[in-house]
Amino acid sequence: MLLFASVAASAQTVPPPQRPFSQLVELWGRQLDRIASRTEQADLLPVEIDGLREQTTDVRTAAMAAAAFARNDLADTKKLLAPLELKPGTDAPPETDAVKADRERLTEQATIAESRVKQCEVVIARADQLLERLTKVRGQLVLQTLLHRDPSLLSPSVWHKIGPQFLTSVKVLTSAMANWSREGFLTLSSGSPELVPLGLWAALTIVLWWVGRALRRRFGRGGTHIDARHDQTIISAIDGLGLVLVPVLAVWLIGKLLLASNPPAPIDALIPEAVGRLILLLLVFGMTAAGLSPARPEWRVLPLSDDSAQYLSRALRRLYSISLPLEFAYIALSRGEGREAVAAVGAVVLTSVVAVLSLPALSNRAWQAARPEGSELPPMIGGTWWAVARLLLILAVLSSIVCALIGYATLGAHLHTAISTTCLLIAIAFLLHKLAADLLEAAAAPGSPSGIFVRRTFGLPADSTLRGQYLVLLVFDAALVLLLAVAIPAAWSVDTDAMIDGLGQLVRGVKVGGVTISLGNVGMAIVAFFVCMLLARLTRSVVRDRVMPTVDAPMPLRQSIDAGLNYAGVMIAILVGIGALGVDFTNLAIVLGALSVGIGLGLQNIANNVISGVILLVERPIKAGDWVTVSGHEGFVRRINIRATEIETFQRTHVIVPNSMFLQNPVINRTYSDTSSRIEIKLTVPLATDVDAMEAILREAALGHARVLRIPPPIVRFVKVGTDGLEFELFVFVARLEDRLIVTNDLNRAILAKLIDQKIINPAAVPEFKVRGLDRVNFSLHADPSPEARESFTDRPGDAPAAS
Repeated sequence: MLLFASVAASAQTVPPPQRPFSQLVELWGRQLDRIASRTEQADLLPVEIDGLREQTTDVRTAAMAAAAFARNDLADTKKLLAPLELKPGTDAPPETDAVKADRERLTEQATIAESRVKQCEVVIARADQLLERLTKVRGQLVLQTLLHRDPSLLSPSVWHKIGPQFLTSVKVLTSAMANWSREGFLTLSSGSPELVPLGLWAALTIVLWWVGRALRRRFGRGGTHIDARHDQTIISAIDGLGLVLVPVLAVWLIGKLLLASNPPAPIDALIPEAVGRLILLLLVFGMTAAGLSPARPEWRVLPLSDDSAQYLSRALRRLYSISLPLEFAYIALSRGEGREAVAAVGAVVLTSVVAVLSLPALSNRAWQAARPEGSELPPMIGGTWWAVARLLLILAVLSSIVCALIGYATLGAHLHTAISTTCLLIAIAFLLHKLAADLLEAAAAPGSPSGIFVRRTFGLPADSTLRGQYLVLLVFDAALVLLLAVAIPAAWSVDTDAMIDGLGQLVRGVKVGGVTISLGNVGMAIVAFFVCMLLARLTRSVVRDRVMPTVDAPMPLRQSIDAGLNYAGVMIAILVGIGALGVDFTNLAIVLGALSVGIGLGLQNIANNVISGVILLVERPIKAGDWVTVSGHEGFVRRINIRATEIETFQRTHVIVPNSMFLQNPVINRTYSDTSSRIEIKLTVPLATDVDAMEAILREAALGHARVLRIPPPIVRFVKVGTDGLEFELFVFVARLEDRLIVTNDLNRAILAKLIDQKIINPAAVPEFKVRGLDRVNFSLHADPSPEARESFTDRPGDAPAAS
C-alpha cells in the first residue's frame, strides 16, 4: 500500500519511480492475479469483496500515476527529438556523430516511454475488468444472501431445533460478556492511545451540552428572543437539537470507549449495532418532539391536527422503542452457523411485531391535516400521492411477514429495516429542507441583521425583497437529493461503492468519440455561458442607455444596434460555452454540417426566418417605426426579432409576421426613405359651380392648415366635367406620416364648411355623402334639390344657380 501511495503521489510531484518500472509492472500483475484468483472462490464475503476492490483501486491509481509520468516523459522527449529529425529534400549539411548519437538515444528513450504507457494502459484495463467483476460478484452475493431460504416456520424440524439453538446462542453471548467483563477494561490503561481522542470528545460533549442549554434558554421554546410567527421551524430545530445532540454524542462516545476495550466476538460486532439503533431511537424522539410537538400545537412544524399529532407521535415512538431492541436481539441471537431455527422464528416474530406497530403510523388517523373551515385543501397530509404511498408501505410491511413465514427470514427482516430507514431519511431530508428555507427566509427578512447587512452592502432599499435565497435553497435541495440518492440505495443493500465510482467517473469524464464529457466541464460551460450572457446584457445596457443617447442617431437605428448586440452576445456565449465544454470546433463544424441536412428538411422554415431576420437587420428595408403593408397586414413595425417581426395595426392589435414574408412578398414601406406623405382629396360639386372659386376654396383650405407643407405647395386639379358634376382633386403634403389622418379630417371639415358657406352645396338637400378610404374624400351631388330648397337657394343674392 505504501508503494502504491508513493507512485500515486508521483503524479503531482513528478519524480522518477523509486523502483524499476519492470518491477512495478510485475508487482501489479501479481496483485491482480491474486485478486482474480480470489474472486473465483465461492466463500467470499461482502466485507472481503470491499477489501479486494480497494486493493484493485490502489493498483489502478498507481498505474495511472505511472502512465501520466511516462506520457510527460514521452512528450518532453519528442520535443527534444523534433529538431534532430532528418528533413528529406533539404540541402542541410551532413550531421555529426554526436547529433546522430543524440537522436538514437532520444529515439530509444521515446520508445521506452511509449512502451511504459502501453503497459500501464494494460494494467489499468485489467484493473477495470476486475472492478467490474467484483461489483458483479458483490451484487450476486447480496442477492443470494437475501434470497437464501431457511427452513420454514411451518416445518416441524424448526421447532425441534429452536430450543437447543437458542440456548447455544445465549451461552455464547453470556460467555463472551463474562470474558469481556473480566479482561476488557483492563486493556484501557492510563497510557492507551485511545483515551486521548475519547477525552477530547468527552470535553466537546460537555461544551456542546452547555451551548445547547444556553441556546434553548435564549432562542428555544419559551426563550427570550423568539418570534413564533416567523422562526417556528428554527426554534423547533434548536429545541430538538438541544434535546438529542448531547445524548447522541454521549452514546457514540460510550460506543467508542467500549470498542477501545477490545471486546471479543461477537460483542465487537454487536456494539456498533447497539450504538446505531440507540442513536436512531434518540433521533426519532427528538424529531417527534420538534416536528410534531403533540403537547404544544403552537410549535408544530407539520400542519397536523392535535389528535393526529398525538396519535402519530405515540405510534412512532412505540414502533422504534420496541422494534429496535427486538431487531438487535434478533441479530445477536441469529448470527452464526447452525442457528437457522432461531433465525426463522426470530424473523417471523420481528416482522409481525413491526407490522402491527407500523399500521397505526400509516393509518389515516395519523395524517389528518389541520385545515380552517371552508378550505379547499385536501383533508389529509400529502393528498392522494401520500395516501397511495402509505398503502404501498402497508403492503410491503405485510409482505415481510409472508417472506418470513415461507423461509426467507433474511429478506423479511431486511424489508422492514430498509423501509423504516428510507422513511426516516426522507423525513430528515424534509425537515432539513424546511429548516433551510426558514433560515434563508429569516436571513433575508428586512428586519434581520443579515438582511440589513445585505441591503446595506448592495445599496438596496430597507424594505426591498431579496430573491437570492431561492437560488441557495435550490442548491441545498440538490445536495439533499444527491445524498438521498446514495443513502436510500445503501439502506436497500445496493452497492454504493459502485454508484460512487460511477459518479466519480461521470465527474472525471466519459469519453464519447473525441470529446470528454464530465460534470466539471458541463458546470464550467454553464458558468461561462451565463457569465458571457451577463457581460452581453451589461454591454447592451451601457450602449443603449449611455452611449446611444449621446449619438445623433434615429430610434430605429438604435433598436437595430441593440438587437444586433443581443444576437452577437448570444452567439458569443454559445461559442464560449461550447469551448468550455471541451468540444473541438473542427468537430463541431462537422457535426453542424451533418445537422444542416436535418435543418434543410425539418427546420427549413425556422432557419429561413432566422436568416431573413439577419438580412432585415443588415439591409434594413424595414425599420422599427415604419408604416408597412405586407400580406394584407398594415401597421407600424414595433420590433424585429430573430424569427418574426411584430407589427401593430391601427386597431391596436399585434400581428407576428415571419421574417421570410418580408423577403418573399412585395412590401409597401410608406416611410422607407422619407417620413413625409401626400394626401389626396377628390370631390365632385354641381355643374354650375365657379371653377376659379372652387380652386380658391381648396387652396385656401390647404394653406390654412399648419401641418400642410408649403414646399412642395398644395396642388389643385380640375379633373373633368362629369355627368354628376365637376370633379376636383386636392394634393397636399405633410412632414410626418402619422399626421395623415388628422390633416385629412381637418381638411374635409374645412372644405365642407367653405362649400356650405359659399352656398355651393346645400347640406339639407345632399342625398349622399361618402368617405372612401383613409386618403381621399368624395362629395357627391347625384340628385336635384327639392323645389323649396332650390327656391331658397337661388333667392339669396350672390348665390350660384342650382345644378340642373
